[in-house]
Amino acid sequence: MKKSLVLLLLAFSSSAFSADAVIGIYCQENTNGAKVYLNDSYKFDCEDFQREAFLVDEGTYQIRAVLSVNKEKEKIFSASIEASSSRPQRVRVILPAASLTAYGVEMKVLRDQEAARRLALEKERKLAAAVKSDIEKSEKGDLKAIQRLISRYQTGDGVDQDPQKVSFWTDQYQALKKEKDRQIKLAALNKELEANPYFYWLGLFPRAIENSNSSASSTMVTGLPSLTVVDLLSSPSIYSTRRGIQNRIEDLEVHAVRWANPDSMVAQVSQ
Repeated sequence: MKKSLVLLLLAFSSSAFSADAVIGIYCQENTNGAKVYLNDSYKFDCEDFQREAFLVDEGTYQIRAVLSVNKEKEKIFSASIEASSSRPQRVRVILPAASLTAYGVEMKVLRDQEAARRLALEKERKLAAAVKSDIEKSEKGDLKAIQRLISRYQTGDGVDQDPQKVSFWTDQYQALKKEKDRQIKLAALNKELEANPYFYWLGLFPRAIENSNSSASSTMVTGLPSLTVVDLLSSPSIYSTRRGIQNRIEDLEVHAVRWANPDSMVAQVSQ
């Protein structure tokens, strides 16, 4: 009876031992100081190339190694293995690049929010400066600035939408554009007048006297009577040409009065 009991105990003990499994954890290079956990149970701190073996029951196990870099960053190794009594399981701990801790994630969110706030403030500052510049330039008659200002009041870009100001600056733009076009036309007409003077050849005589040493000047002085006759003969044509140019200049001046004051008597007569 006793012999049978001993054999039964030996058989049970052998069966229990054979059910155990072995997990070997091998710390690799650059793992010094990493804390190793087996199913969230702390086991040891790694040293480079350290090896540790653990006897466990058969089943699934999670191995984690955590190395703190600083308050915001850590390196985490994680592996899942199936422990079996048929053969030992080996896990090589190789730490990856650092990732954010929960605190690090929180700090990153705060930094991103602060960066976004600063960016928004800077954008508002630049927009306010641009609006101020457009208003100042518009008041000085800058046509491009007026166009930008009209668009701003239409869309609410940096200012409140304001149809009345859109209308006001549109009128200003049209008036200034007409005046600018008028000045360009006047300048061109005045050049035409300069190109068609009375007594063209006679007007060159004083310059010829000053440069009497040149052969061309001597020829002009000698031929002055003939050139004067040419001037006299061409004067009716010159007069007609200049009169036409002056009429166009006067017409532009009348239009300028009408544009400046549509209700004036001159404007009403010109309509």
